[in-house]
Amino acid sequence: MRNKTTPIILLMLIAVLLISCKGKTEEAAPQATPTSMPLPSPTTAVDRVVLITGDIQDAWTLQQANSTLQELAASSGFEYETRTEIQSNEITPDVKVLVFLSHPQNLGSLSNSAPNTQFIVISDQEWTPSTNVTLIRADSTNQVFMAGYAAVMLADNFRGGGLLTSENSNEIIAFKNGAKYFCGLCNAVITPLNNYPMTKEISQSSQPADWMQAFDELNQNTILYVFVPPPAYSTDLFNHIAQTSVKIIGITTPPAEAQAIWAGTFLIDGFTPIKDIWNDVLAGNGGKTVNASLYLADTQAGLISPGKQQLIQQVITELQAGRIYTLDALSD
Repeated sequence: MRNKTTPIILLMLIAVLLISCKGKTEEAAPQATPTSMPLPSPTTAVDRVVLITGDIQDAWTLQQANSTLQELAASSGFEYETRTEIQSNEITPDVKVLVFLSHPQNLGSLSNSAPNTQFIVISDQEWTPSTNVTLIRADSTNQVFMAGYAAVMLADNFRGGGLLTSENSNEIIAFKNGAKYFCGLCNAVITPLNNYPMTKEISQSSQPADWMQAFDELNQNTILYVFVPPPAYSTDLFNHIAQTSVKIIGITTPPAEAQAIWAGTFLIDGFTPIKDIWNDVLAGNGGKTVNASLYLADTQAGLISPGKQQLIQQVITELQAGRIYTLDALSD
C-alpha cells in the first residue's frame, strides 16, 4: 500500500517556502540627504585712517604726515589712505580717523555728518571743536618767537636782527619777545654798543629791492643773524645777503640758492602731538585743542651746534606746554 503522507509533507514544505519568500521585502536603497551650499558672508570694509593734504606742498610736512600716520594706522590695525580732499558723503563708517593738514572751511558740516568718525585738524584758527574733533593749534607767532630767540642766541654779543612785515603786529611782538626771553636787554659789550635785536618793518607786498634796502639798514649795526619772513623770499635778496657774513633764520623751507647761508628753519610740527593724543582719539575722546610743537629743520650748514640745538628744543617744549606766552609785554 502506497504511503499517502509523503506528498502531503512535500506540499507543506513548498507552502512554507512560499510563505517565507513572500515575507521577505527588499531593503530600500538609501536616499541621498540633500545638502545646501554655504552662502558667502558679506564683505566687511577694513577700518581706515585717511589723511587730507589739501593744498599743502611743503616736502617736510608731507613726509612727516605720511610716516607718522602710516605707523599709527598699522599699529592700530587700520589701513592708511591719503587724499587731497573729501566730501561728506565719502566719509563712510569705515573711516575711523580723518586727519587734515589745514583747517577746511566746512569742518563743522563735515564733522556733524560723520559723528562716529574722529577728526584731527592742524589749524591756525580760533575754533571750538565738537566732541569728535581735536584741533592741533598751529600758531605762527611761536615760530617767529623762536626765530627771535635764535637770532640773538646764535650771534656773538647778541647781534641778531629781523626783517618783519608791518601788517602783522603780533609777529613783531613775538620776535622781540623771543630775543628778550634769551637775554633780557641784550646789550652788546663790544662796539657798536647797541641793544639787540635790530628790526626793520616794511610792507609784506614790498619788492625785492625794498627788502634789500631794509637789510642794509639792519646790517649797519653789524648783525650776524637775520630773520627773513616768507613774503621777503627772493633770489635777489638771498644773493644780496650772501655777499655779507650774515646768516638766515626762517620759518619756511629755503630755496636751494639760500641753503649755504641758512642757519635753520622753525617749522610747525603737528605730528608729535598726534602721537601723544592717538589713544584718546581712538577711544572717541575728542573736543580738545592742543598746541602744535615746532621742529628745527634745515641745519645742514652746521651753524647751530648740538648744544645750542638742545637749548632751542627746551624752549620749544615749554612753548608747546603753554608755559610761555609769546605776546606778553616783554618787548615793551
